[in-house]
Amino acid sequence: MPLAIDKPLLASDIMEARELKDGKIFLLKGRDGSSLVLKAEPKVTGDKIKATAPVLKAIDASVKMKPLTQSEVLQLKQFLRSWRMYVEFVKAVCRRDTNLPISEDEKKSMDALEACINKYGPVSASGRSDIAKMSYTQMSTLSVALKVENKPSNDASWDEARSIFGQFVKTLNKSGGLEKLGQIAAGDFFIGNQDRFVTGGEAAKIRLHGERHTLKVIINLGNVIIVQDAKGKSRPSMLDYMDPNTEFLDLKQTLSTMERSQEWPMRVLLDRTTRHAFAENLVDDLEYILQPEKSLFGFNKLGGSRASNRVNDGIKAGIKAMIKSLGARQAKLSPLIQSYYAELAKAKV
Repeated sequence: MPLAIDKPLLASDIMEARELKDGKIFLLKGRDGSSLVLKAEPKVTGDKIKATAPVLKAIDASVKMKPLTQSEVLQLKQFLRSWRMYVEFVKAVCRRDTNLPISEDEKKSMDALEACINKYGPVSASGRSDIAKMSYTQMSTLSVALKVENKPSNDASWDEARSIFGQFVKTLNKSGGLEKLGQIAAGDFFIGNQDRFVTGGEAAKIRLHGERHTLKVIINLGNVIIVQDAKGKSRPSMLDYMDPNTEFLDLKQTLSTMERSQEWPMRVLLDRTTRHAFAENLVDDLEYILQPEKSLFGFNKLGGSRASNRVNDGIKAGIKAMIKSLGARQAKLSPLIQSYYAELAKAKV
């Protein structure tokens, strides 16, 4: 069977596993050419992923994360056992202590996957592990701006940056582009994710265009993402929506107790004045980063004069979509998400 997020993970379907990042993100390749991504993150539990699923469905249904079940964790372990048996067979055939034709990168990936499974694979009482599976997709992020910091415009590294900046300009300027970014901000702040945008003040610092600049609301350039679908059409994506450092996903609490120590980020978007300010700050950040491409792509301001209004419209649409999605699932919501929904439902946007 193909590797797919909606199908059980089976050892017999996996041909290869490759480490992508920090011993926590892996790409699985299937025997039929299909792919699947596994991601583990400290403090991002399977129960949290399950609790926030209705939010993701409302904002960006194409993005799916599913915690591995106990059965799927056992299947991964079986795949690793089979791989190690193959390595021992190769050694026996070659009659020497060698990994050939196993590369060092492959061995490193397998060791990292085993360590990841041992650390994050044990399931909770609900039967969910802290490793999630998700679909593999082609994506670009604004982190390319970090690769060209302090580099002259004729440096070769700018070729990739210009190409990606161009993709962002085209994607955000087309109908629904900036609006989708506003929806993503609404979904993020509802679940307390501030690993993409922050509510205001000082965010990421970047040195472009010969100056040191502090962004206003973009905190993680690598999490501002556009993806391409099978038809080559691009759109902003809510990928990487789980913030491991947020204090607003403690499923044992409710909003009233959590706000004793700090304000819920969503408050900024529920107030008309601060929501408009956030939208303007986000557009300002984007215009600064994409500034070099004005002459290439023929725009004076991102999205034209209505750019911030379009982001604001997207935020309001995101709020309404969450009210509808969560309202239909009230009986199944965790107490925390239920308390968030109750606050959202009485808001006037």
